[in-house]
Amino acid sequence: MVVSLPGDGTNGSFTCHARPPLCGGQPPGPKHAANKALFPSPPDAYTYLDRFTGVTRMRRLAGRAIVACVAAVGGCGAQETLLGTRGSHLFTAMDVLANPGERTALRAQLRGGDLLRGRPGCIVRFYRDGRLFKVAETDADGLAVVSFTPPAPGDTLFTVAVAPIGLADEPPDPVTLRVACRPRQAPLAVVDLDRTLVATGFDTVLVGTPQPMEGSQAVLARLARTQTIVYLTHRPDYFSLKSKAWLAEHEYPPGPLLLSTLGGFLKGSGAFKSDAIEALSKRFSKIEIGIGDKISDAQAYHIHGLRAFLILPRAPAETPEAMEALADELGSLDDRVQVVENWRQVEEALFGKGAYPRSARQRRMKERAKTARARATTTRPVQK
Repeated sequence: MVVSLPGDGTNGSFTCHARPPLCGGQPPGPKHAANKALFPSPPDAYTYLDRFTGVTRMRRLAGRAIVACVAAVGGCGAQETLLGTRGSHLFTAMDVLANPGERTALRAQLRGGDLLRGRPGCIVRFYRDGRLFKVAETDADGLAVVSFTPPAPGDTLFTVAVAPIGLADEPPDPVTLRVACRPRQAPLAVVDLDRTLVATGFDTVLVGTPQPMEGSQAVLARLARTQTIVYLTHRPDYFSLKSKAWLAEHEYPPGPLLLSTLGGFLKGSGAFKSDAIEALSKRFSKIEIGIGDKISDAQAYHIHGLRAFLILPRAPAETPEAMEALADELGSLDDRVQVVENWRQVEEALFGKGAYPRSARQRRMKERAKTARARATTTRPVQK
């Protein structure tokens, strides 16, 4: 299968070898065990020439291709490994941020089989405090939607389950949907996942065992005393199950998880984050902090008035050319953006123990590049 990926200004394509026997309701068997054969390693383009910028790069093309292949490969075993599902269905529920008294749509989506298409005509039940709240039938896209009006600030957790009626196989496991109700003036902090809380990138999320970035849990726990933590990630909603499970497993503070649609993913991280913050700002007046790992994210945070943090770990093997290029890219940021190397520095900047303006990091990178270039010149063998 060849998936075309327009929109990067290139005429690239990415080949994904889909296994012929798709789920079709069959229970997983031995033939579903070799999931990693589908994605033996990330494509070369996914090795980041420029991990931290939001400009159009081959890494973005590769990231999009991976997600397109995830959507295209309907095998049970692949779905379990890549998306965290069990069986032949992908069932997700979308967390919501709302104001008190605001009528809010609660959405859950059931997909499965070839190309993870929506499953229409299925019964979805929404439970609150162990009691049935409302029931809806999935539409042509597999979406089941009911309304809820939170009466007061606080978090309401719904358990959402698919009834077995009309299904050829076992229904997927129930999922949790969080409604975070906050007054308009409630302070919010927006935090990314990959290379921000997760120490590694999207490739590890797909088929690896991603670990938290050191210190991130403790700093967010401290921040959560005064802020509602909003996990805003460019990951498509296919990864809702994996993302929620990872945050719970590593004991991050509770908060709504907001993911992109596949269309939002294709727009790019900076554009998606900007649109999401713009939408939130219509209902919340104190979105105060934004933390992420891309220059485009930091730009989106700063433009919307957030105190922006760019986590940019020092790479030990950077070439002088790479350091100079990244230093030039940093020049597009306002000097009030805090460019940090780790979560210890995030904590210092958040709570008044230090400052890491963009210009300071940019200057250090240029100095390192100059030193590395001079060292390379002095150690170069003399041609006879």
